Amino acid sequence: MMLNLLTALDSEKYEIFVISKPGGPLVDKVIELGFHYIPVSTLRRNISVFDILAFFDILRICQKYQFDIVHTHSSKTGFIGRIAARIVGVKKIIHTIHGFAFHQFQPKFIQYFYIFMEWISAKFCDKIVFVNNADREYAIKNKLISRKKAVTIFNGIEIPKVQRKKVFREFRDFFIIGSVSRFSKQKNIINLINIAIKVCKKNRKIKFVFIGDGEQYSICQKLVKEAEMETRILLKGWLLNVIEWLQNFDAFILFSKWEGLPISILEAMSVGLPIIASDIKGNNELVSEENGILVPVNDTVELEKILSVLHQRKDDLIRWGENSRKIVDKKFNFNIFVKSYENLYNKK
Repeated sequence: MMLNLLTALDSEKYEIFVISKPGGPLVDKVIELGFHYIPVSTLRRNISVFDILAFFDILRICQKYQFDIVHTHSSKTGFIGRIAARIVGVKKIIHTIHGFAFHQFQPKFIQYFYIFMEWISAKFCDKIVFVNNADREYAIKNKLISRKKAVTIFNGIEIPKVQRKKVFREFRDFFIIGSVSRFSKQKNIINLINIAIKVCKKNRKIKFVFIGDGEQYSICQKLVKEAEMETRILLKGWLLNVIEWLQNFDAFILFSKWEGLPISILEAMSVGLPIIASDIKGNNELVSEENGILVPVNDTVELEKILSVLHQRKDDLIRWGENSRKIVDKKFNFNIFVKSYENLYNKK
């Protein structure tokens, strides 16, 4: 979402610098788009002693370039970036929380550590943007941030002109349930694969397509192979033409344990797909009885029942799909997303 926002900003009004760990497709895209790119080699994904070095590197960068606005993302870089920017006197500091680093599936001491870090870092910025209302209200209620600093700006996407149409011949005689996500503990992917196996054994007309990869990809491959379901449960890895694949789905599923505001659901909604999702914060601000079904997180029995008969609910599927597209256009429109951030940048 960050790159989409930066690309949409007026280049005559904003000179854009992107600071990050070097390497990867994000950096390649930043350079391709012509933004100023500043690598910080001391940045690491996990907490480490290098964070002290990264802090001083970012501090020096802020001193050198004298930015008018610093906008940080992610928990750790947001923490050190906000403090560094405040020390050198940056006029406006904004941080976007794409979902808290703490969640109910962590040990309590880790949760408390991250909560404390959020409370400290909130004191070093002017505004904190939340991508869902649940996180904002939690932060205010638990005094992690003052209400005047907190704002919700929903993720926004452009609605593609294309709508659902099965162009892949091998899918035309099947009901296709698809997903786009990282193969990780957060996404609850192993439980979902096991459910898909059970559903496919019950109904020969259902296929599943999973787009993405991650640390649990090989485990999922093994599960599908052992069940002899390679032709019914397709693991496609990361693909660039996601919208084209979404067009070929009949329904979309995301069974995550925790989320911010998932772009994958928004993309599925934008092409008019009915959504089946776990009933967690973020998901439940996108999905309701208007455009799909919410399932209690980790209720695998209920989800299996729903998916096994989903293809029979033809009228509901049509209504849900039509409403998905309408909801994106009304509430999660890309133009609204960009204007909201511009207002934040320009506000005195």
